[in-house]
Amino acid sequence: MTAVESELRSIGELARASGLTVSALRFYDRSGVLPPARVDPVTGYRWYAEEQVAPARLVAGLRRVGMPLTGIAEALRHRHRPAEVHRLLDAHLRRLEDGLADARRELSRIRSLIDPEETTVTTRLVLSRTDLAAAVDAVRFAVGADPELPVLSGVLLEVALDGVHLFATDRFRLAVARVGATVDGPPVSVLLPVAAVDELRALLDAAGSLSGRDDSLSGRGDSLPGLDGSDVAEVVVTPDGVTVTVAGRPLTAVPLPYDFPDYRRLLRAQLGDAPAYRIPFDGAALRAALTADGVPVCRRAHEGVEHEVVALGLDGRGELRLVDPNGTDGADGAGALRVAVNREYLLDALGSGDGQLVLELDGPITPLAVRRADDADAFSVLMPVRL
Repeated sequence: MTAVESELRSIGELARASGLTVSALRFYDRSGVLPPARVDPVTGYRWYAEEQVAPARLVAGLRRVGMPLTGIAEALRHRHRPAEVHRLLDAHLRRLEDGLADARRELSRIRSLIDPEETTVTTRLVLSRTDLAAAVDAVRFAVGADPELPVLSGVLLEVALDGVHLFATDRFRLAVARVGATVDGPPVSVLLPVAAVDELRALLDAAGSLSGRDDSLSGRGDSLPGLDGSDVAEVVVTPDGVTVTVAGRPLTAVPLPYDFPDYRRLLRAQLGDAPAYRIPFDGAALRAALTADGVPVCRRAHEGVEHEVVALGLDGRGELRLVDPNGTDGADGAGALRVAVNREYLLDALGSGDGQLVLELDGPITPLAVRRADDADAFSVLMPVRL
């Protein structure tokens, strides 16, 4: 052992100190995640510095909870920036929770296949009428209209233990929203046809105009704290259909007989856990800029239909702005980012345009997400346009 090596830890010593196996340490060395401080040029033996113990323990913890290799590497790079690491942990926790919800749903389907004669399972939700209306508005624009893709011609309602998520996509954009609810019954997913979604939205508005005149659900308002009877909606999901009752008015719909695309896999593939850009912006200001006279646009045709395309970039202060999609404005310096997107789709994603929003993306040819700063569960994902 040399004098230098006497001040280092052997791979076995680091394994005992960190909780990682020797083979795991070799793997993380080959992967470039946790290389040793020194490798003996003759024997190939790995030696580690004392300050590598804490990173190795972090790797061990992340490994135990199933963090992917890319996430572990990202956490190590940002370990001196706690906010970044916490964001990675939150994203991984959501993946684990989503996986558990998927497993519960699949097991429920398997049980029904094993014992198809068992009693029909019903799931009942009580939730806010106004929140449900806002969630429908947040996803309705992304419903597909291609007759050759009927699986996209509806809104997926995915009921979990504490609420319901709504999803819609037309391949070029994906919209997501969530409503908290009191849930009685197992998790379940149903794909509502767009016609039923539009009827539901009209019912929610009509019920709002009857507020105070028909309080037939008021006795159920106590199931969800903070709601009065006029703002309560009840949703009952059975294998045969979905019934929504608002202000005593029921609406029943038959779900579409299709399996909605695996949106979680799409999100994981298209949106990384730690986007390169996370840019806060004022929704109303961007909407005003997009609808102003003389906004710089270019035109692109897709599948025989021409669309107006706008480009987003950064100014010298790193703030979001519109740039010329036909020129090189924003191509260098502080405005190195320049991403093009369908103007109509971007306006849809902005919704009413009120409040603080956040744009997330990795670069000009990767999908971008538009999120509400105060609601992590509501966002839209848009595919960029190549300039």
